[in-house]
Amino acid sequence: MKRIEDRGSWWRSSAFALIVAGLLLLAACAGEGGVAGARVGYIAEMGSFSVVQAPAMAEEATEAAEAEAEAEAAEEAAAPTEPAMVTVLLDFLIHNEGSGALDGVTVDLTIADPDGNEKERRLLWVETAGLTKGSQRQVAHELTDVAYTDGDGFHVEVRHPIPMEERGDYREFDAEN
Repeated sequence: MKRIEDRGSWWRSSAFALIVAGLLLLAACAGEGGVAGARVGYIAEMGSFSVVQAPAMAEEATEAAEAEAEAEAAEEAAAPTEPAMVTVLLDFLIHNEGSGALDGVTVDLTIADPDGNEKERRLLWVETAGLTKGSQRQVAHELTDVAYTDGDGFHVEVRHPIPMEERGDYREFDAEN
């Protein structure tokens, strides 16, 4: 009779160990910790942008405008012109809606043509030290060498999840390595 009791006890302890292991695994999968978990709470929201012509470009444009005016009239019907490389000033908000805090986050910037097709993608580092849960900060960022045409748009986001193979491009993940 004792032998049957030992078997029952073994099954109960094994079942208990499996339940505990399952609960621990479930808790680990439910909320990703570390940098990835903290990034989930950050949200980027595009405000506005303005295109700025660099001073050197403005002088060149004024001098060349008169000389090129005649040539452009003849070439206008030919091939379309390439977009000018300009500087763009971005104004966006970064929110922290999560419980984690980071010194900075990498924001994905997408530049799209007037039809909404992606032209270019860039990564921007934004300082977020001191940005606690429920707070936000306005960010002004200067983009240089942008091939801008009228009607282009800009979109910012704190993308998540970030695949393991891309984490090397995101500065905040350097702290985990």
